Amino acid sequence: MERFEALERQLKVLKYLSNLPRRMASLHGTDNVTEFVLHDLCHEQCLNLTKAAFFVDNPDFNCTRGIAGFSRQEQCCGNCDGIWQDTKKFTDHRKSSAFNQQVRTLSHPSLKHSGDKQVELAGNLAHDLGFKNYGLCAWPMRHDNEGFMLYEKADEHDAALDEHIVNGVSLLSFCPLF
Repeated sequence: MERFEALERQLKVLKYLSNLPRRMASLHGTDNVTEFVLHDLCHEQCLNLTKAAFFVDNPDFNCTRGIAGFSRQEQCCGNCDGIWQDTKKFTDHRKSSAFNQQVRTLSHPSLKHSGDKQVELAGNLAHDLGFKNYGLCAWPMRHDNEGFMLYEKADEHDAALDEHIVNGVSLLSFCPLF
């Protein structure tokens, strides 16, 4: 029975993830698509993350910059579909989110230019942002950039969806980085 529940959960997550590109396309021209996508990725029905911070290392501009943050404590509304229907309300909420704004203000020299290690920077960022038990995933992005995300799972011992985390957050690569 336990195996069936795990498979059913993975199927739900994959279905949830497969709907995100269509939702992203519906926000064409919206500056904060990244915040919408990050919110959905963290939702209980998807990757079930309680906290996440998305960063991009851009060697051309010599910076590693915070792009968006999510904290379930500051969640806008329990119904994820609602954020896609009332985009102004969600956008206003994200502007007032202390955690999101804290992430967006973080900036460091590019890891490729500074010689710093991503793991060290991630540890410092996690400490500054109040992460307790965090995970780190990184992926290559367009234009020689690299995305990475710090995250906390709702259940730190749940490894059932670990393989889907980097695949899911890779969708952030297709969002505008404002």
